[in-house]
Amino acid sequence: MINLEQISGLPIEVTDDFKLKFLPPLKDFPLTFARKFSEMAPVLMDPNILAPVQETYFVYRGIHLPQHQQTVKDNNLIYDITIIPPLMLGREFNKTVGHYHAAKPGTNNIAHPEVYEILHGEGLVMLQKMDENFEKVMNTLVVKAKVGEKIIYPPNYGHIMINIGSDVLVVADWQSVHTKSLYEPVASRHGLAYYAVADDTEQFKFVPNNNYKNVPPIRLIDTRFMSKLAISANQPMYQTGATNPQSLDFLNNPEKYVVELSGITS
Repeated sequence: MINLEQISGLPIEVTDDFKLKFLPPLKDFPLTFARKFSEMAPVLMDPNILAPVQETYFVYRGIHLPQHQQTVKDNNLIYDITIIPPLMLGREFNKTVGHYHAAKPGTNNIAHPEVYEILHGEGLVMLQKMDENFEKVMNTLVVKAKVGEKIIYPPNYGHIMINIGSDVLVVADWQSVHTKSLYEPVASRHGLAYYAVADDTEQFKFVPNNNYKNVPPIRLIDTRFMSKLAISANQPMYQTGATNPQSLDFLNNPEKYVVELSGITS
């Protein structure tokens, strides 16, 4: 059992079978979905490996304390938690399936961003931008993320989380309720442009996905430019959103924060 109350700001624990346990005053939130291995196989470097497990990660959506329910609803926000067990999928580390976000209606093709916080474990955040027709990769970024770090997914970047550690990776996120996920651009190319795999000398290495052409090299970035947006490093991200939801206005209205959001990838 892993207690996450101090780091998350919520009375929650992760059980030994990688589920969430909710403690008072939280009510029980049902598991939203468990990602089946059969759903993961199409985005793996080797889709023909034998399934090591039937379910590869677990997602809970819409978590909030009772006193914050109306605030979260009024500000069109949703708080989720994803649990990614330590697991190898062939040579690859366990990961999320990956997706982009659709453009917000009424904007100049600006998609809703998203902000994540590492609650437990160690992971890679892989970000990938393509042209409007999803034909050419323009940029590929990776953040090596540790507990307490907040990572903003900029508009129009596809993204996955990868568990590179020996412990479970637990990640929380705030996003707009209007966010629409696009899975097909990732699935049609069998993943993002690089796979993160185990290595004999390093903790991990990246292998290009041959379903993409003329892919730029990966650029490692950190979270320094993400601090231009009001995500406090001194308190759990849940508290930031639940008690000061205007600080997350960029999730609903990214067109107002083009300069700050574009600076993340500088």
